[in-house]
Amino acid sequence: MDKKFVAAVAVCVVALFAVAAGTILLGQKGASFRTTNAELGITTENNMDVAQDLVKQFETEVASGVDRVGPQDGEVNRKEGDTKIVSANGDVNQETSKTVEANGETGAIANEEYRGLSSEATAQIELLKFDAHSQMLWPVEGNIIIPFDMESTVYYSTLDEYKTSPGIVIQSSKGTAIKAAASGVITKIDKQEELGLCMKQAVGNDYIATYGQITNPEVEVGDYVEAGQVIAYVAKPSKYYSKEGDNLYFSLAKKNKKVDPLKHIVYED
Repeated sequence: MDKKFVAAVAVCVVALFAVAAGTILLGQKGASFRTTNAELGITTENNMDVAQDLVKQFETEVASGVDRVGPQDGEVNRKEGDTKIVSANGDVNQETSKTVEANGETGAIANEEYRGLSSEATAQIELLKFDAHSQMLWPVEGNIIIPFDMESTVYYSTLDEYKTSPGIVIQSSKGTAIKAAASGVITKIDKQEELGLCMKQAVGNDYIATYGQITNPEVEVGDYVEAGQVIAYVAKPSKYYSKEGDNLYFSLAKKNKKVDPLKHIVYED
């Protein structure tokens, strides 16, 4: 059989297989490659080696024409809120993204009491130290007319009822200066129906001191205050404490669990 004829038949067979492969690969893309012998530069005058080289070149071009799926080299997938960046090959880049906490500032401690504080204020709170053995000052001088008691009930004269007492009520006079019972950061100043204007202060390790029935605050939210510093004044009592007379409500809590402040207040002779 003529060698040239055999070579031509072999070229046609190989070309048909290449066309089939290219059609499958390019089917999703919708592109078509015309694979006639003339377009491939294959003639019966070529020998088998030349034909095979041209077919390999054609297959390379087909392979390079297929769309790449997903992110290309060097690209990364970024998603808002992610704390790591993943590249197309699945590798994790050691890039740390900072998260925004409840207070809207980067890197601040997450505690509902600290919402809205600046990063500087929350950084100061993180440095505060307070524990079961820490001592506090009297915010005002006076007798305790309603004691702390969360296990049994206490009588409230104005309300004429017994109920638990989450803080202490210290007898005082309207206009008396109120001193910070401990060093700390003012976290909130707001008005409540029962206790009137209230001020909250972070004193460390998630302990929060609350001063109720105050007026004319001398400090603002976010301010750091020293123990003994004047922070406000005693106000006229709310309608819930009218029979008790002028007083300061004072409480202490750790992660919303009320603590007896008298266990921390220093008694002086």
